Amino acid sequence: MAAASINYYIEGLPSNEEAVQLEVTDGETYKSRKFAIITQALVSGNTDNDAHINVTHSGATATINYVGMTDQAVTLTLFGVRNK
Repeated sequence: MAAASINYYIEGLPSNEEAVQLEVTDGETYKSRKFAIITQALVSGNTDNDAHINVTHSGATATINYVGMTDQAVTLTLFGVRNK
């Protein structure tokens, strides 16, 4: 899978949270900078459209599924087990 482009990495969050604004095409991935294992993931589109969006995760990688979308801004929030 291709990696999503990072628009903004949000600094200064609590140690159990990571947030990033990405530009994604359906099916692209993001590898956490902060967590070895993602335990929860939330994603929301930053544009007004009716496309279905969700995120799945395995290990430190989140996959954003944004049906039929190309180069769309999203905000991804992660919680997990920190890198040592």
